[in-house]
Amino acid sequence: MNKSFLCSGIKPANILGVLMFFCFPLFSQEQQKEEVKKTAARMSLTGTQVNSDSILLQTAIKTRRESGLQTVPFEWVQFAMIADTVTKPIGKALTDDKGVASLMVGVNQLQAGEDSLWMFTSSYAGNDSINSGEAELSIRQAGMVLASEDQDSVYVLTVRLFNPADESPLAETDVKFFVKRHFSNLEIGEGTTDENGEASIEVARNLPGDVKGNLVLIAKAEDLEEYGNVSAVIVKPWGIAPSEEDEKRTRELWSHSPPMWMIITFIILMSVVWGHYIVIIYNLVKIKNSKIQNL
Repeated sequence: MNKSFLCSGIKPANILGVLMFFCFPLFSQEQQKEEVKKTAARMSLTGTQVNSDSILLQTAIKTRRESGLQTVPFEWVQFAMIADTVTKPIGKALTDDKGVASLMVGVNQLQAGEDSLWMFTSSYAGNDSINSGEAELSIRQAGMVLASEDQDSVYVLTVRLFNPADESPLAETDVKFFVKRHFSNLEIGEGTTDENGEASIEVARNLPGDVKGNLVLIAKAEDLEEYGNVSAVIVKPWGIAPSEEDEKRTRELWSHSPPMWMIITFIILMSVVWGHYIVIIYNLVKIKNSKIQNL
């Protein structure tokens, strides 16, 4: 036996060393997997009542990493409703790139529990590096009606906020008004409801609208103790259509014709970048030619 090893130039100790060399990384990888510690899922659940006929449920998932608190994108979240101690699934949604999962539910699908409260839960099953988590929300149904009026060439928005159970007004409540935009809503005013639960603002007549001049107008009361977020939406042809607007407006960041300072800055930056490339290529060609001449 020993003679065969000597003849081949291979010793048993060498074979053992080779085996350990290839097997050790496998053992270390398994050990690393076992040593991976899962982080906790930090979840929050909010509800926004829309036009008194639906509710938008949104869950945000975050977890703490070495670099700080980070969002958890592209993970499934299960939403459920609790009524009379019975939990009923109402849908699931995938978190977006900001770690937020959204689900719109019709009010007619919901069942109020004790004290006329809607009780919701959102649950996350977790993954290889994050533990499972759950969030809860309890809110009461609220009513919001957004009305519009054209008073002597002045556009007026009036919102009424109330409790639909007994039609009692929700007074002393702050309400903000917005116009829907592509990236974020544009705030156009705010007010506080009076004893009738109403608040009004005037809307400017020079707001850019869609191709038909329509504006999506939104009223929203946020972070109410019993009702969560409450909003109402209407569409009115109070905006300036693009064809009319393009003739009046100057160069803007959101227009098809950007500001001149932005164009000049872009040209300068691109000139600097491409100038560096040209200098590098010129020097490389020069070095190559000098080597050829020296040969």
